[in-house]
Amino acid sequence: MFAAPRFLAVDDKPKHLEAILETFQRIGAPCMGICFDPSEPLEKTVFRGVRALFLDLHLISGVKTTDDKQHFANIASILEDNISEIGGPFILILWTEHAHMAVALTTYLEQSLDREKPWCRPLAVMALAKEKFINVGNGTIELADDLKQAVESVLNENPQIAALMEWEKDVLAAAGETLSSLTSLVPAERRSTTQFGDALDEVLSRLAVEAVGKKHVSQDPRTAVTSVLAPILSDRIVNQETVTATAELWSKAVTRYGDKTLPQATPLEAGGINRMLHVSMLSGEQITPADWGAVSEVPLELWDNDNLTDMLGVNIDHLLRQEFKINRKHHGLCRPRLVRIGAICDHAQQRPGPLPLLFAVEVPIHVERLLKDKQGNNLPPPAAEWRSPVITLPDQSEPFVLHVNSRFEITRPAVAMENWTVSYRLREQLLMQLITHTTTYVGRPGIVRLG
Repeated sequence: MFAAPRFLAVDDKPKHLEAILETFQRIGAPCMGICFDPSEPLEKTVFRGVRALFLDLHLISGVKTTDDKQHFANIASILEDNISEIGGPFILILWTEHAHMAVALTTYLEQSLDREKPWCRPLAVMALAKEKFINVGNGTIELADDLKQAVESVLNENPQIAALMEWEKDVLAAAGETLSSLTSLVPAERRSTTQFGDALDEVLSRLAVEAVGKKHVSQDPRTAVTSVLAPILSDRIVNQETVTATAELWSKAVTRYGDKTLPQATPLEAGGINRMLHVSMLSGEQITPADWGAVSEVPLELWDNDNLTDMLGVNIDHLLRQEFKINRKHHGLCRPRLVRIGAICDHAQQRPGPLPLLFAVEVPIHVERLLKDKQGNNLPPPAAEWRSPVITLPDQSEPFVLHVNSRFEITRPAVAMENWTVSYRLREQLLMQLITHTTTYVGRPGIVRLG
């Protein structure tokens, strides 16, 4: 239970902190500790990936213990300033013997935490009495095993949280197994302090060369090796021995799949789910306009009637109205984009030459398209068009669908795209669907026949 969740304890009393960390150590829980000093900023990096955050309720010396709001405000400030946007879910455990304080703090955080930082909100706020587990007088350990049971009880109160933490443990275990498998390729006779590094270098270099070619490894050796290890890691996660052992936990966590009252996802909710599944954002990685699947804003110098006509043979109005079937009154609501496609092997091996890009438009879901004939009957979208699932971006309030037209392609060398503005990147599964559609459309056979 404790292999994956990372515990972090924050306390203003060094003796208490030492005892807490030793207690966690005895029960096999990976934990870090921070001695709180209100005059010094906390180290944000240690908060990233925290799963259980233990805070002393009264961290500010000189403030009355009865002044709940000031202590609550201090805790809220710690969360807002330090919890990472991409760190994942966490629970907050207060060191206090007064359980009702957890309820009061929950209410306070709901009302006071920055609405623009939803990731700062704990999934649950629990209370544990520090005095029950350590001697607060001299800082010695009292009941370590009881602490383990108490924390497990807290986690198990929410089977969904427990299941996700168990999944994270499985991922870490699979990563360890993958590394073990990789290092096992080093012959036994070279597993010495002086030779192991060079031997492992040979293994990694061979994998990188096979992945992207000898000439291109130096440009990004990490990506080259990762492209080999990622499929192995994924397979190990799915097929671990622990899958059977955790089946009961997952059956408690996922229960509403057959519930007739399970509500359909709203477009906003569906867009968020699809973003998680199929879209990579700049907040989580570095994306350049030349990257495979990158979706960029159309540069102003290209989004011009004369230049567009030179490139595509049509002006802006024709492209939006006739090809993407968008009414003139809605042109201003739709955002033109360029999607980087092409062969993955060419991208991986950084082959020279211009890069292929398809024109696309982000169309808000409320925009009705021109897909009716004169009699008012519905018409199918153009055969050249590919459409994404509904997507919601964090900085936009309305979901949209990305429409891509396979007939309107341009090419540019990577150097000419350096100053373009990237919006996001389509992940491989969705991008391959687009590329397959485009390939099928462009390569479709045509015959002359009568009857």
